[in-house]
Amino acid sequence: MSTTAIPVRTAGPAHRKSHRTAGRSPRTVLRALRALRAVAAVAVSAFAALMIILAVASHQSPAGQFTMFGHPVMTVLSGSMTPVIRTGDMIVDDPVTAAQAEHLQVGQIVTFREAAGSTTMITHRIVAVRDQGGLVSYVTKGDANNAADSPARPASDVVGVFSHDIPRGGYLLADLHRPMVLGLLAAAIALFFAAGPLLRYARQP
Repeated sequence: MSTTAIPVRTAGPAHRKSHRTAGRSPRTVLRALRALRAVAAVAVSAFAALMIILAVASHQSPAGQFTMFGHPVMTVLSGSMTPVIRTGDMIVDDPVTAAQAEHLQVGQIVTFREAAGSTTMITHRIVAVRDQGGLVSYVTKGDANNAADSPARPASDVVGVFSHDIPRGGYLLADLHRPMVLGLLAAAIALFFAAGPLLRYARQP
């Protein structure tokens, strides 16, 4: 009886191909994780550098107020201007000259000294303008208050006109001037630059 050989395909090459494909997957995941770690390290370092720049830029002036890039900045300590400005917000004002301070309008939100020469600042809205013999003063009121402030504030006490606020930014401003926070930010940047050389050293045989 004669027989005919029937060729049978073996699964060897397929197994080898499958093995190579499976072998690349962990390496791909590892590369992705390394890339994510690098991106996270850059992001943290960039944030730390930005915070240090803001801490240096926001210094206290001789008048007792903080300024940032020439703009008065303050932390809101009460809710008298709720809901426009809330407790803990950081407000940024546009600075005004003495001449500009005499030509403000009803409805504008201004920051003024609590009293002549005081380092305590108040940010309220102008509700009336008075001009007595060429001396301009403003009646102000907090949006959440029932009554206007008394007495009227002379134009010479105005230090800025409200520009915008950063929600909860006042707490951040206060923290940026704490030595411990500045030290941690500086350490984060130092670790970023030191991590690469340390990892290369650790991988050496």
